[in-house]
Amino acid sequence: MNGIRQIWRVACYEWFDALRSRRALVVLLLYMTAAVCTMHWSINLLHRMEKELATMLQLPQSEQAGVVSTALWKSKQFQRIMKNVTQNDLVLRDLTGKHPVELIYAWFAFFYTPMLVVLVAGNRIAEDIGSGAVRYVIFRTSRACWSVGKFAGQVIMIGLALLLSGIGAYAVAKYRLAGSGTPDLLLNILQWSLRAWIYSIPYLGLAMGLSHLTRSASKATIMGIIAITFCFVISIVIRHFTTDDGWRAYLPYLGVLVPDDHKMYLWRSAAAPLATGFTYLVTLGFCYLLAGYAFFRKRDV
Repeated sequence: MNGIRQIWRVACYEWFDALRSRRALVVLLLYMTAAVCTMHWSINLLHRMEKELATMLQLPQSEQAGVVSTALWKSKQFQRIMKNVTQNDLVLRDLTGKHPVELIYAWFAFFYTPMLVVLVAGNRIAEDIGSGAVRYVIFRTSRACWSVGKFAGQVIMIGLALLLSGIGAYAVAKYRLAGSGTPDLLLNILQWSLRAWIYSIPYLGLAMGLSHLTRSASKATIMGIIAITFCFVISIVIRHFTTDDGWRAYLPYLGVLVPDDHKMYLWRSAAAPLATGFTYLVTLGFCYLLAGYAFFRKRDV
């Protein structure tokens, strides 16, 4: 219990420091801007597509987007396209019938969250090591509690930022799209924010784990960007060798170590795959973090 109390105190101080330095406001604005801008851009693209479709079919033009997209989603041709994109019949079945707006938000949230995580939190441990601030902390708590507490503070901050960015995205959709102001859509978008938050945890653990290895905040950020890029490349390579024989047939088993390999669990609706994805991703986050801590715990600060 004493260790949990120390972790909570470090996490609370991480929040206090973020509020004092206005870094929390920057994080919130960064996520909010990403969500609002991507939603606005997506709706513009959707509106142009609907106008071209209405012209082709000689339908009356609409001033708002979203009139045709819901019917388009239910067509067999569009579902065939989505099947090729998802390459998973179970995921396609769970996504069928959902509003296109929430799927647009979900795709962008899963796309930009890993990079934003590295940019806003990848240097937090390296900053304290480089400035020497960690020396005053480890007299009052253990290095393990300090590392986990910093990680927990950033997890909570990113979760709040994603929650508020989901509300901002819904506000744009409510204003721009026809028939999208229902409370159900808000709840669904917030649900995707929660799933994107879970997806961010292993990338946060990876970035903060690497941050233990250097005293330079800029180097920590660069290493984090390189690491997540490497993860995406590895996931593509693994998918490429899925059907190969011989020694290459064993490469897909390495996917268990890459967050992107477990992403599709979070696109499911059933409780069992969601719980599986949550377990894999949170475990990976802590494994990445503790791998960096293993180097740091015997290091002279």
